[in-house]
Amino acid sequence: MRTFAAAAVLVLSASAFAQQQGVTRTQRYDQKFTLGAGGTFVIENPLGNIDILGTDEPNVTAVLAKTVVAVDKEAGEEGWAQTKFSITGDENTRVVKVVLPAVRKKKWTSTVAWVLRVPRSVHVKVHSGASERVRISNIRGNVFVKNVNGNIVLQNVGPATADSVNGTILYDALRPSANANLSTVNGHVHVVVGPDANFSWNAETLTGDVLSTLPVRGSYNGTSYSGRVNAPGGPTINATSMMRNVYFLRRGTQPPQAASVRTSSIADLPSGGPPVIGPARPVNVQQVVQGSYIYRTNIGDVRVREVRGNARIATGAGLVELGTVVGNAYVTSQGGPIHLGEIFGTIEASTHGGDILVDAAREGGRITTDGGIIRVLYNGGPTTLFSGGGDIVVRQAAGPVNAETRSGDISITVDPNVRSQRVDAKTAKGNVVLNVSPRFGAEIDATILTSDSNANTITSDLQGLSIRKEEYGGKTRIRATGKIGSGGEKVTLTTEDGGIQINSRATTPMTVIRPRQ
Repeated sequence: MRTFAAAAVLVLSASAFAQQQGVTRTQRYDQKFTLGAGGTFVIENPLGNIDILGTDEPNVTAVLAKTVVAVDKEAGEEGWAQTKFSITGDENTRVVKVVLPAVRKKKWTSTVAWVLRVPRSVHVKVHSGASERVRISNIRGNVFVKNVNGNIVLQNVGPATADSVNGTILYDALRPSANANLSTVNGHVHVVVGPDANFSWNAETLTGDVLSTLPVRGSYNGTSYSGRVNAPGGPTINATSMMRNVYFLRRGTQPPQAASVRTSSIADLPSGGPPVIGPARPVNVQQVVQGSYIYRTNIGDVRVREVRGNARIATGAGLVELGTVVGNAYVTSQGGPIHLGEIFGTIEASTHGGDILVDAAREGGRITTDGGIIRVLYNGGPTTLFSGGGDIVVRQAAGPVNAETRSGDISITVDPNVRSQRVDAKTAKGNVVLNVSPRFGAEIDATILTSDSNANTITSDLQGLSIRKEEYGGKTRIRATGKIGSGGEKVTLTTEDGGIQINSRATTPMTVIRPRQ
């Protein structure tokens, strides 16, 4: 068995590659490397399926298939040579990465599909760009999965966090034994458990519904539903889908059999304790406010469906949920999440501890959280976003974006109707992903400061960038500059010990508006 202290050279298996019509080439690789029990396994794969199975065997066994599809033989050779593997670390932490070039001179695409067997006691971290699936089974350690496009399947795992932008999440456990956090923007969340499982659950969806084939005991708080299954205690499962449905299913049942928890009757449920009836803290609920609205409370939730003027809300601790605001919105919370619908004026929103979700920031504004995730589905004006420790996601940027996080990933998708847009994205520890249309133009300045230049790279689907590396303060600075498309606004992307991706694909404009209740 071979131990790798630096980047490893993968050994070819006996299987031969196939080359069809000079444009497709596939090669299988088999590899083994050491990883101790209780260690950490990390894999970063821009494109391709990932299957990870926990076993009682020591170390890691990997079977992978590298495929390159190109317009001609010359392009295929370039793609084959520039799709590289990096395996680094030691017996405590093993990192596997697929490295792609920042600039492609020829037209080609490559995928790498992985099947891995790892000790079931290890911790697993997966960063995937696009795939049909990422599947992880029988892992007792912590599991973390971030996937931009594709489904996530978790089966019989320990503490788990799964985050997808465009994909459904399936969490399957006969008896959940650890907390799970499952979040997707444009996919469903399916939680499948045994009939005698004991756990608490929190579910949230903006435009979908929460449905279940399990006995339901809980209540709604705005767009969030909190409840429990069977006896009190047990782990907590948090499930969020912005645009689709959240399902809690008894094993053996299917989603079409599920009923909305909004219409479930407590009288039909088996005994096992009183239902959870609403939050303990005070709640201020307003439907339609004519003119401006001002409200301040030391402790309490605030929910307003529509304000036909400016809105100014402050709470010392609690949820703030606003639907439509015709004017400006000024919202602060000392400790709670903020949910904003369609804001026609500017936004000033801040919280010291909680996530912030904005459906539509028509005129932009400033949004900050000291320790949470920021998600903006649409911005039409200059928007500044800051998180002290969470991801930042902008689903459709029709206005300039300035995003910064101290610890987390940044994902910005530029409105496909925009030919050029100013973007400034900076993370101190995480990845930066910029999604643009094929006709997008800009002046790019992308910089990575890293201690592992083989693992952290800059990749771009658009041509026009030149890359250089230099030593800087004991680390390597990788910088890509140049004009993409026909040029235009300045786009600055910066990260430390993370990767930068510039993706180009055709998308359909979408403006999401919170439905009125």
